Amino acid sequence: MDRRNFLLGTGVFLGLLGLGCPAEAKDDKDKKKQKKAEKPKQPPLPFVPGSWTVVILPDIQNYATRYPGLLRLQTRWIVNHKDERRIVYVLQNGDLTNNNKKFEWQRVDREFKTLDGVVPYAVVPGNHDYPKCAKAGRNTGLNDYFPPSRFESWPTFGGTMEPGHIENNFHLFEAGGRKWVIVGLEWGPRDTTLEWADGILKKYADRTAIVFTHAYLYCDNTRLDWAKKGTKQRGNPHAYGTAGGVNDGEEIWQKLIKKHANVFLMMNGHIQGDGLGFQVSETDRGTLVNEMAVDYQRQEIGGAAWLRLLEFLPDGRTVQARTYSPLYEEYKTDPENQFVFELY
Repeated sequence: MDRRNFLLGTGVFLGLLGLGCPAEAKDDKDKKKQKKAEKPKQPPLPFVPGSWTVVILPDIQNYATRYPGLLRLQTRWIVNHKDERRIVYVLQNGDLTNNNKKFEWQRVDREFKTLDGVVPYAVVPGNHDYPKCAKAGRNTGLNDYFPPSRFESWPTFGGTMEPGHIENNFHLFEAGGRKWVIVGLEWGPRDTTLEWADGILKKYADRTAIVFTHAYLYCDNTRLDWAKKGTKQRGNPHAYGTAGGVNDGEEIWQKLIKKHANVFLMMNGHIQGDGLGFQVSETDRGTLVNEMAVDYQRQEIGGAAWLRLLEFLPDGRTVQARTYSPLYEEYKTDPENQFVFELY
């Protein structure tokens, strides 16, 4: 088997290891729990000296509403380990709040100030960051507490699609001997947003790209696809009636991602079930894209401060995905939370 088919197959294999989505029968869930319990617990992968790290802060909405101390644990852990783990960026994949309320934004703002001037980060809005869960327009408190002016002095900040709006943004940095571009997209990105992102990826075609948004991959390890699956996949942006029109995962893939050879990772949160998904897809250019969903909000105490750590090894090709909670001071080591993939 050639390397390309092996890597594509690896993505499918990881998908098959999933705990499943809401439609799964109870008997199937019970069987999977029993099977999982029978497997010996794997040890955490070691941090490889010389690696560098991107940290994902998945759906923090419950922390904003009920458990602000958990977000404080996360941001302080990042600051305290930025040198040891060589943390170069933090990505928050939407749903910073539960209800777009002032007190929630104030809590999130307070904890993210811990990162300001220490570790750069990028944020995008989720459906819960808009009025009535994105069913009443696209105005969001995100722009009041995280306006572009908060980022403009950073040497890594590239800019935004619209003046005064942070919902669609990009960042530039260098790590591991490569130049990188991060592109963050609003909830259910509009066609104009995808056109803007297309221009950014073309302009920085010499840089390896990470693109992220709130809704893209589902817990069945396929892209959200309203045209084919409709309400069988819960949480598709098309079900919300968000102003200005939306694009779901499959539409983002067709209109944007598959056109670009430099996209290495497409990442999101938001999804139902176990909140996790992974697959590898081939672009029109013959390159491979890792597609990853990470969302722990439905776990104990609103997410238990679980972080997804992407550790880029010094070989320049291997990436370790690991999951750590500063609350429990332990790692999740099941195959959906600890695995290795490649930078192609």
